[in-house]
Amino acid sequence: MARIGIVTDSTAYLPRHFKDQYQIEVVSLIVNFDGVSFPEEEICGDYDRFYDHLHRVPDLPTTSQPSIGDFLKAYERVGKRSDGIFSIHITEGISGTVKTALTASQMLPQQDITVIDSWSTSIGCYMVVDAAARAIAAGIDKQDVLQIIDYIVKHKSVLYVPDTLEYLRRGGRIGGAAALLGNLLQIKPILYFNKNKNNIIDLYEKVRTKEKGLRRILDEMKSMGPDIRIYAAYVGDETQGRLLVDRVGAIYPAAVPELCPVGPVIGTHIGPGTVGLGFYPLNSQLARLFARSMSGDRNGFAPAAAI
Repeated sequence: MARIGIVTDSTAYLPRHFKDQYQIEVVSLIVNFDGVSFPEEEICGDYDRFYDHLHRVPDLPTTSQPSIGDFLKAYERVGKRSDGIFSIHITEGISGTVKTALTASQMLPQQDITVIDSWSTSIGCYMVVDAAARAIAAGIDKQDVLQIIDYIVKHKSVLYVPDTLEYLRRGGRIGGAAALLGNLLQIKPILYFNKNKNNIIDLYEKVRTKEKGLRRILDEMKSMGPDIRIYAAYVGDETQGRLLVDRVGAIYPAAVPELCPVGPVIGTHIGPGTVGLGFYPLNSQLARLFARSMSGDRNGFAPAAAI
């Protein structure tokens, strides 16, 4: 059976043990901050100093997508051990990474490379990579893995509740007047990736407090029923992330959501203190896949939900 390798980008924020276990190749976006440029992947899992410094400087970092050369090197490395490649990335709605990956793939016609827009980023991209990696490891053929990916891309929800509108305002992601009004009225936005607007980060709903926002995303999670896969994310404050995981556990006692830190490229725009959930309903094929792969997982990699 043909062996498929996976390439993704740094905004999927994959746990290190997961990358190692499934041999995921990560192409890094670039962070330009306070006169220094560095690949986001270089500080993977060690974001505290970055967010501490972010609080103390007036100017937000800028970010840039990987180069064509970065992708060519990644594809060549993975191509040495694989017959084909799935390249799964941050959505085109907020980054040019997918277009760059496509350009690079077309420069390697001898390789079988499929570039995939995750329609999201952070945990939204991770959940696609997660299922794809497990399906490949289980020996599922290429076309069936692509069907799994398509199902998750189309059925997942990713909802974030920012702690403040300040970073959205400073980053230009929403209008300055709207941000000011929100602060005056203590309105908190629930953010999501709007599939009807090319997956841009958009307003899902306005609530009066962050607590109401958290209740709302938990309600959305519950509406998908008990057979569900769940991921949690936090920006710069692990305690808030763990509190959200505990609240998920109160609803689904057997659930152990993967808790993922969000790094500089995405965290800069939604701001420290932001938390979020990603989830999708499990169909029978995915339920069997996760039940089988979780039973043999190493490193304490626990199921994200009761299956």
